Amino acid sequence: MYRDITPSRVARLVLTGIVLLGFLVQTLPSAQADTVKGLYESKILVTSQARKERTEALRQAFMQILVRVSGRLDLVQSADYPNIQEAIELATRYAQQYRYLKYKPKPSDDPTKKLILWVRFDEAAVTRLLKNNNIPVWGNTRPATLVWLVIDKRGQRELLANNSQHAARNILVRQSHQRGLPLRLPLLDLKDRSALRTSDVWGNFEAPIMQASQRYQTEAVLVGRAFQSSGGYWNARWSLYSDSRRQDWSMSGSKLDEVLLPGIDTTAEILSSRYASAGQAEAGTVIVQVKDIKSLADYNRVLAYLKKLSNVSAVQPYYLVASDAIFKLTTPQGRLGVARGVALGHTLINDTVKATTEPTQAPPAQAGDKADPKEITPDLVYRLVP
Repeated sequence: MYRDITPSRVARLVLTGIVLLGFLVQTLPSAQADTVKGLYESKILVTSQARKERTEALRQAFMQILVRVSGRLDLVQSADYPNIQEAIELATRYAQQYRYLKYKPKPSDDPTKKLILWVRFDEAAVTRLLKNNNIPVWGNTRPATLVWLVIDKRGQRELLANNSQHAARNILVRQSHQRGLPLRLPLLDLKDRSALRTSDVWGNFEAPIMQASQRYQTEAVLVGRAFQSSGGYWNARWSLYSDSRRQDWSMSGSKLDEVLLPGIDTTAEILSSRYASAGQAEAGTVIVQVKDIKSLADYNRVLAYLKKLSNVSAVQPYYLVASDAIFKLTTPQGRLGVARGVALGHTLINDTVKATTEPTQAPPAQAGDKADPKEITPDLVYRLVP
């Protein structure tokens, strides 16, 4: 039977014979996620330090931050969000710090813009603005996305690699940074080339693509096929594989970046819609059981990890027995939201064994309270990754 969990209780269990076996267990593959840094920072090219130009640059930077944190491009483009539009006009109020940096223009840049305005916005104020307007906030732990992209320029096809010198690589990397989307490009080493051919990606053959993607262990796989017509016009077809689903879209444009940017933008919006925390949703409780806790350090590691989940507002230790612990999580996104958040990390993996079947009683009531025993059935069951 589960008992109340306290630090002294954990220490006694650890000191009375819990054996460390984690060294003998191999880590199982799990989807990768990144902790994105600089979510609330932006850089804008400017020509001078004039106040008028700085005010406009701060507005541009603030719009970038709002899109990056919400995952939604329409937030700054639509008149349906008057409070957001008003906040953009008052962007200086949300700026926490800024400074100017020297910049040497590239051949493709405006030669008059020789300065960079770096600005950091107030995270708490931005989060409050979004949540007050019922707009989800996408935390800094985000799913990594592997991109398989074939560029066909008048019959010459190239499968993009991580070290590729093709302009498409810079376009993807730059836009993924703007959207706060962790991006992976394949190594295209002997292992990749023996598992996947350029024609497989061009034909969007799911089986070999997913097989070749396994080594990268990303949460999402984005497949793109861009081709240039005889008239110089560009077209692209995109497919996103994530969460056991496939979503397709296509784009066309006169320039290559016009068909590549929407690949990253749409991916960011799809993933943010799944993982971002809702603004005014009603909080609920999710019961999580974690197995294979073999030491006090393991327990503290699990507790700290659960508290860091972006869609969890509170974690209450509930029970401990042998090497299992149960926690009560308060979250606005319910069981699915917690499961998706956990899936992004490397700490817990799904347990295939059915959760505890014997009824367990809630902690004894405090003095003066009426006892209210009830069965505890975990909503989610995991094992700790060594």
